Amino acid sequence: MHDENDRPLTEEELARAREGEALIAAAVADVRAPQSLREAVERDRERAAARARAPLWRRHRWILASAGAAAAVLAVVAVALQTGGGTTEPSLNNVVAAARLEPAKAAPRPVGGTPPNLGARVDNLVFPDWKKSFGWRAVGRRDDTLSGRPVTTIFYRNAEGARLGYAVVSGEAIDADPPGREVTRKGKSYHVARAGPRTIVTWVQQGHTCVIEAPAAVPPTRLVDLAASRNV
Repeated sequence: MHDENDRPLTEEELARAREGEALIAAAVADVRAPQSLREAVERDRERAAARARAPLWRRHRWILASAGAAAAVLAVVAVALQTGGGTTEPSLNNVVAAARLEPAKAAPRPVGGTPPNLGARVDNLVFPDWKKSFGWRAVGRRDDTLSGRPVTTIFYRNAEGARLGYAVVSGEAIDADPPGREVTRKGKSYHVARAGPRTIVTWVQQGHTCVIEAPAAVPPTRLVDLAASRNV
């Protein structure tokens, strides 16, 4: 009689495990958390990586380890964001981490306009309603504080079920070189980077640092289309 745990992993399970591993690596590298917890998460990551080298039929435990550690890291990220973490300029990594977390509030309502907007803004930058033009519907919101700076993230979902986070940092643009390759649209610059199973687009709009964080399955050109749709 076979144990259910001995079954081969599905592609979806492998993808979730790899995503968990990528989240752990990114968060451990940048989040300000108690040293003891950081060390515990790092140990979980190393154990998960070791299990990944085991025969395929044993890797079910790797999924559990990666998923559990990733959940712990995301909880630490949430705490670090809410506590502010000092008064220095926030890092782009932490902005990306905010865009990757779960929504904490309902999505802002559409308020119309030409082009259509949502009832949410950061200073002078209004969040777009992308449903009609691009097929991305607003599904949630969260408001965090990074190094004393408010960061608002609106989450959107498309017809295929993919979800992206669009985060805007209040105040002046962050003084840091964005990761990835530079893409130019109508004279504006956008940086596109790949982080494991995720794609990150970074740009400056109306003096604010903006970040889109989405599954890598969404073509980067479409994400740049979204970023450039109001950056005129």
